[in-house]
Amino acid sequence: MATSTPGDILLDAGTNELEILVFRLNQGFFGVNVAKVREVILGRKPTESPGRNANVFGMINLRGVLVPLVDLRATLGLPPTSADELTQRRVIVTEFNGLTTGFVVDTVDRIHRVSWSQIKNVPDVNELSGIPSSAVSSCTGVIELDDELVLMVDFESIADGITDIEGLHIQSVDNPDGIDRAKHSVVIAEDSPFMRHTMERVLRDSGYENLTVVSDGIAAWNAVEASIDADPISVIITDIEMPQMDGLHLTKRIREHAEFVNLPVVLFSSLVSDDNRKKGEQVGATMQIGKPDLARLVHIVDLLAAGRIEDAKAA
Repeated sequence: MATSTPGDILLDAGTNELEILVFRLNQGFFGVNVAKVREVILGRKPTESPGRNANVFGMINLRGVLVPLVDLRATLGLPPTSADELTQRRVIVTEFNGLTTGFVVDTVDRIHRVSWSQIKNVPDVNELSGIPSSAVSSCTGVIELDDELVLMVDFESIADGITDIEGLHIQSVDNPDGIDRAKHSVVIAEDSPFMRHTMERVLRDSGYENLTVVSDGIAAWNAVEASIDADPISVIITDIEMPQMDGLHLTKRIREHAEFVNLPVVLFSSLVSDDNRKKGEQVGATMQIGKPDLARLVHIVDLLAAGRIEDAKAA
């Protein structure tokens, strides 16, 4: 298995590759996309913060940034980390959705460069002996590395449960442009169960009735291909991180098919950054929106579904 260093960034768009930082909790192996990791530090004693979530030890000052210190063990339903153990643990500091968060883990293994095609959807809980169902339900995929099963943690849903991320908890979005939302077909590709259900709920409550909701890029591509002999798709919304095929590779494949050259594709991801924005442009994404702005997402989908692409880009 090829490995790499944290500073080795995957620059080519649409390769369907990623780098995974593998870490341990209890006796299990878990992973996070390196693109979400700011750094790994040694555990330290935090400052108590009032009104904190039960799984947050407190706050640490990381070079002028106040960072909540989260007990990932307890969050996943594993035996919690005691405060006395903190200085012997490692902290994975993540950045996504505009949040900087420190997750306390037992140990950090190493970084693996892999293909998204190697990451499978999470199997039935009973097939993963020794790992509680609460941990499995908080994961988005599983991969075998060095003869060990590694579960990819759904950090987005965990972060929301701790901080109640603004922008995700809305009921519906107004329709000032008067778009006939019910007649448009929209595909949603999102690996996080939490985000998938949230996006579907908001779009449906906003009037989008014809939704196809899938959990990986392969399923999204199958839905796109099937539309050739069925009702045309108005807009595709896709995450970047997904098992089997990521959103960049999905977009690249769509653009390479003559039938779908002009099909609007929106990358809706916590990884929309300057580097990834360039990648999205390279593969032909129509729009790129950083999570968690669901209200803006629905407005952009309105404009794209109505064929107002320039208005969408200016919005």
